[in-house]
Formats: sequence, C-alpha cells, structure tokens
Amino acid sequence: MKTSAQLQQYKKCIILFMIGVISSAIAYALYAVDPTRLIFEYKLTMTPTSTVYLTWKKPPIGVYIKVYIFNITNPEAFLAGQEKLKVEEIGPYVYQEVLENTKVVWHDNGTISYTPKRTVYFVPEKSRSNPVDDIVNVPNVPMLGVSSAVHDQGFLVNYPLAQMANLLDSKPILTMPVYEYLWGYEDPLVRLAAGIVPNFINFRKFGLLDRMYDEGENVVNMNIQKSKNMLEENGRYLSIETYNGSPGLPHWGYTEPETNETIPGNTICNQIRGATEGTLFPTDIDRDVVFRVFRKAFCRVLPIVFKSESYEQGLRVFEYKFADDFLDPPEMNADNECYCRKMETCLKRGLSDLTPCYYNIPAAVSLPHFLDADPSLIEGVEGLNPDPEKHRTRIFIQPDVGAPLNVNSRIQTNLVMQHTVYNPRIKAFNGLVVPLFWSDLEISKDGNELISLMRLLLVIAPVVQTSVVYILAIVGITTFVLSLVGTLRLLNQQTEEYAEERRDSVDLRMPLGMGQYTAIHILPAIKKITSKTDLFG
Repeated sequence: MKTSAQLQQYKKCIILFMIGVISSAIAYALYAVDPTRLIFEYKLTMTPTSTVYLTWKKPPIGVYIKVYIFNITNPEAFLAGQEKLKVEEIGPYVYQEVLENTKVVWHDNGTISYTPKRTVYFVPEKSRSNPVDDIVNVPNVPMLGVSSAVHDQGFLVNYPLAQMANLLDSKPILTMPVYEYLWGYEDPLVRLAAGIVPNFINFRKFGLLDRMYDEGENVVNMNIQKSKNMLEENGRYLSIETYNGSPGLPHWGYTEPETNETIPGNTICNQIRGATEGTLFPTDIDRDVVFRVFRKAFCRVLPIVFKSESYEQGLRVFEYKFADDFLDPPEMNADNECYCRKMETCLKRGLSDLTPCYYNIPAAVSLPHFLDADPSLIEGVEGLNPDPEKHRTRIFIQPDVGAPLNVNSRIQTNLVMQHTVYNPRIKAFNGLVVPLFWSDLEISKDGNELISLMRLLLVIAPVVQTSVVYILAIVGITTFVLSLVGTLRLLNQQTEEYAEERRDSVDLRMPLGMGQYTAIHILPAIKKITSKTDLFG
C-alpha cells in the first residue's frame, strides 16, 4: 500500500510535471507567436490611436533650419566691373521648425488627407548672433530678379523698367539686417513694376525664408495601406497619392488626363504620386528602394538612394544620400527633362530651376557652394569652398521602423541672372548665378525621443523575450526530467517493498517466475541507478 509520504512524493512529481509542460508550452508559444513583433506591427500601423499615427501627427523631434547668408565683400569694385563678385559665408542663423499635420480625414479607400502646418522659432543659443543686429551686403533680389525675368520682353517693357529703377534710385546691392533679408523687405521698383507686368511680378515683399514657409493651405492625400512590393512606388505605404488634388506638379507641366489616356508630358519628372514627405518612411525598408522626397519649398521631388548600413546605439541604420545625377541636365539625366521647359536653355550641371516656386524670379537650387556642379559656376564667384563633408546631404533612417534618426539636408538657393541691356547699373551681374544662401535642415539624434522607443522595441524587448523563452524552456525540460526521475524512483521503492514481501514467501529451490525474477534481480539494479539522484531527500 502507498504510504502518506509516498502520496506526497507523487503529488510533487505531478506538480513538477505540470510546471514542465506549462513552461515548455509558454516557451514554444512565445517563440511561435513572437509577441514583440506583434506589438511592434500594431504600434507601427496607421490607426487613429496607434503610436506611429500620434508620432506622425505631431513629431516629437527637434527639426532645425540652419541658414548661411552669402555676404558680398566688394560691392563697389564689383559693380564698377573692377573685380569679380566676392562673398563670405555668414551664419548659422538657426530656427526650429515645428510640424503639425492638421485637418486629418480618414478615408475608406485606405488613404488619409491632411494639411501640414509648419511654424518656426528663432533659436539664439544655436545661432551665430542675432539676425536683427547683423548687417550684410546682399543682392537686391526683387530688383535683379525682375530685370532678369523680363529680359526678353523687348524694349517697351525693359526700357521703362530701367528708367523707373534709376528714378527711384533702386540699388542692385543692399545693406540691411539679416532678419529683413530672411523674412521680408520691400523695394519701391517692385511695388511699381507689379502694376506694369503682373504676369511676372506677383509679390510686394521679398524674404528668403518667408517664401520657403509661405506654404498656404495644402491638402495632402497619403496611402496608409501596406504593399508587399516596396520597389513599386505606386501604392507604396505612407506615400503621397495627391497634392492639392493632383498626382503631379502642374508648374512643371503635369496635365490632368480626362480619361485613362497617357499624356506624353506626364513623366516621373513631374509626378508626385509615390513620393514621400520625408517625415516617416515605410517599415522594413528594402535597401534597393529609391525614395523621392517632396516638400513644397523644394519645388520638386528629390531622389535619395541607399549608401551604407551601420549600427548606432544598438540600432540598425541605413544611410541615404541624394542621387548623384539629380541635378544633371536632361541630356545626362532624362528624368530632369521637365525642369528645363520654362528656360530658354537648360541650366548648367548642378542647378535645377526654382522659378515657379520663387516669386517667378529666375532662381535655381544647387548643393551648397556649388558642390559637384559645373566648374564655371564657382569660377564666377570668389569665396566659395565646396566641401563634401560640410555640404553633402546625409539622411540616416532606421529601416525597421522607417523613422529618420539623423538628417542633414543641405540645399542652396541662387539667383540666375540673364543678360540685360537697358540698365547699366546691373551689368556686372549679367550671366552670373549668384549664391544667395544655403540651408541645412537638421534632425539631430541628440534629444530624439523616438530613439528610446525604437531601442525598447527593437533591441531591449527582443532580448528580454528571447531570454524568457530560453529560461522557460530550460525550466520546462529540467522539471519534466526531474518529475520523470522522481516517478521512477517511487515506482522502484514500491517494487522493492513488494519484492521483499515476496522474497520471504518464495521457495528459492523452485524455478523462478518472471515476476519473481524481476523482483529479486532486476529491481535492485534499477534502485542502484536511480539512487544517484536523490530527488525528495
């Protein structure tokens, strides 16, 4: 009969067995289901309450615009034709940009519509000095730009304009505070000329940053359905579907088709569908994907391509750069054909037309200090020192989450001066591409709240989960083995007691049956083996 002690030992074996089974089952379930991945995908799927949506709606990251002005150091000698244009870089003047995506509407077709709002604040502690106090010599962009814009409009337009410039004593180079140059000043010539040639002059006040942030009420429609083929732009997760109702950019010649017909002028050059605003990228990025980044201030899409992979703070990071040919003329890069339609001749390598987005003034975008541009652009201006380390764009993205970790997007704005013949006061500028300023849009990893969240989701949580799986598996296997060994020992103990009872009644002179043989010879051997593991004391 089983004694009370044996029953307690049996209960212990059963408990150990159950612990082993449950631990092993939980370990397998954690391994098979991968709850960390489920939580990760849930938080990174766009829904009205998800983490990624709340982060996208009002990004908790520091975005700064560092502005560098090109100050003219020899205004008199240059205008007199005695010296080439000499400039020095002044800056940075730093502004923080705060983005909020407003008026969000969720649609049944897997898209959302919204209006981005950007607000800027001066950051004195990061700036060179106060832009109100710093005085610079700079091109009178409205006056020069208007003259360049109407240079081919004939005598009846250009001669009166030149006479008005002389009458109003409108100067081609102004001395003014940096603040006015950045955020707006008026020129009497422009104010009068706006009534004469309104098709060319549709502004009264000019400011370098004022135009960049004069975005208006733009409605963006974005796809939020995940697609399996990330290499295909059409339908890509978190890509733009339409901008102000159009999948293209009309100012670069995009025409809305009335039917499904193909319009020859509608190309990748003026298409915006499939591009991204750059605040958030798809999850699980494929390194072969080329992203086209659009922002109204850019006036066009800017392609970025994968450069390298590295690790920072335990996070996998992809580094991107601008495509090497994104500022090449159409004969070198056919994708840029539409950016040259409004010009008499295409701009030189390293320049892209900016005119439709810059008061209709002939302007062009380039890399800072004409980096990687046609050498003749640098030859026309003294004081430029292109440096790849300082002036090249670098974008670091965490590919699993699709979030920018560290960004330096560097772009320069220039005034393109055509040849004018009716105003000798601006003759020195003829044929020049005049650098106005360059900006560095920076997202720093320092103080980036998203990094802590990403490390929790991508580094800490998987390690904790894997450790828990291993611990549970070890506990499960160990307790299962212990329960098995304990059970065998109890069986051995009971069999031994039975054998002793039988041994007293067995006549050793008679042949042994199988049960008797087992009790007398085999069970003692089992006891010897199991006694090495004293499970219950």
